[in-house]
Amino acid sequence: MRFPGTACPSSGSASKPTAIREAAESALRRSERLETWRLLPHQADEGASHMALDQALLECAAEPSFPPTLRFQRWIPPALSLGRFQKLEEIDLEACAGSGVQVVRRPTGGKSILHLEDFTYSLVLPSYMSLPSGVVETYALIGRGIVAALRLLGLDPVIHVGGGAKRTPSSAACFASSTQADIRCGERKVCGSAQLRRGGAVLQHGSVLLKDRSEFHFRLLRFEGGTERSSSLLAYRRNCASLEELGVEVSWEEMAECLRRGFEESFDIRLREEPLREVEELRWRSLIPAYRSREWLHNPHRLELPPLAEEMVP
Repeated sequence: MRFPGTACPSSGSASKPTAIREAAESALRRSERLETWRLLPHQADEGASHMALDQALLECAAEPSFPPTLRFQRWIPPALSLGRFQKLEEIDLEACAGSGVQVVRRPTGGKSILHLEDFTYSLVLPSYMSLPSGVVETYALIGRGIVAALRLLGLDPVIHVGGGAKRTPSSAACFASSTQADIRCGERKVCGSAQLRRGGAVLQHGSVLLKDRSEFHFRLLRFEGGTERSSSLLAYRRNCASLEELGVEVSWEEMAECLRRGFEESFDIRLREEPLREVEELRWRSLIPAYRSREWLHNPHRLELPPLAEEMVP
């Protein structure tokens, strides 16, 4: 796949080595002046591990040395992630287990997302950055990177700022919701995101559906009957779209490159791949048992985020 704006060099350009060298040197000087954000190495992992790492990074973002950090997630095995306060009764746990789909609760709000042939991003911005105080304004700010990435794929997305969250009746699926700052192509939502703040730092993670797996998703949710399931699925499909439905065939790796370029261009930054620091990895590993625990999954009413392993009650 060739991305728009990446042109092949013309035959005439090869006869101008001086111009090419000067252009390369100019690009290098500009790169050295750009602010650097961290891009964590791509990681395939289970849902509880992904959520534990999101929380660990958010907690570490209070440190003055923490770099703005972007990462992309592969979910293996497939998982259904629930909003922090979502009722577990909305999920058919037997259907999930029978389909090999893990169930995990996020530290952020919203409804369920099926992580199967989707692309998930996570961005943590530290407390020392000058971020908008409002949630909607921060959604719109971060959304610029996602919009730029989708435009590289030939789409024409916009950030639709509305007056509040609206949800399709009886739907336990996140993409059925219209939030205060959706990213839409036409009338259909293409990216669902959620946000959490701690000590001035911001975690925002979200999902872009690469392919439509909505029918399978809705088989994992509980409804009073087949009619309610069918009508909710129809409303969901009217409100949201996968990239495949919009005529875009893109691999996970190509989507990762688009997101990287989109954030670099939108925020005038350079993303440099760097690993976790030791303190971040220790905190991440300590939080994984909490996100795997029955207590966290089955209790949507607790106000605290999961504690570290040594703080858990036996």
